Amino acid sequence: MEKYPAVSIMVKFGAVIAGLIAIAPIVLALWAVLGAGAPPVWIVVGVAVGGLGGLLMKTLTELTVIITDMLLPQ
Repeated sequence: MEKYPAVSIMVKFGAVIAGLIAIAPIVLALWAVLGAGAPPVWIVVGVAVGGLGGLLMKTLTELTVIITDMLLPQ
């Protein structure tokens, strides 16, 4: 996979990246509510965006792994 560094990174670190994408909006929403005085509804928005973003990234990671297993030589 030397020819495809982005695919290699996705296969190796995709789960970690998906976790960070899921956690980041939640942390930012908590910071906005507790630190900046935003309305509490932002926590719900942060959880929803984090869940959806993490799910989409996890799906992309799994599809990349499937494609690399099937198409690229080992």
